[in-house]
Amino acid sequence: MKKCIFLGIAMLFSVFMNAQETKTQKTKVTVEQKTAKAKADTDKAAKKAETKADAAKTTAKKDVAKAKDKAVTSKTEAKASVSDKASGETYNGKKVYTGPKGGKYYINKNGNKTYIDQK
Repeated sequence: MKKCIFLGIAMLFSVFMNAQETKTQKTKVTVEQKTAKAKADTDKAAKKAETKADAAKTTAKKDVAKAKDKAVTSKTEAKASVSDKASGETYNGKKVYTGPKGGKYYINKNGNKTYIDQK
């Protein structure tokens, strides 16, 4: 009889331990799934932030280029004397001006007058 009681207790203990082990495995799987999901969410957020940063960088470069172009244009127009007139011609893609004595010139990239030969 003692053997039967001992055997019964051993079986109950075995079932209890098996149930605890199963619960531990389920918890471990759940934790691993949550960790994987959190990592995926983090990677997704980082990629989204990187994309936004790249877009902002591109926009900033375009804005700087526009500002430089605008500054060069205003500098060019300011360099031409008040008495000088734009002749409506272009030379190498630059606006041509006519000076007070009839000479034609354009403003180069350095902001200086460059005269055109009258051949």
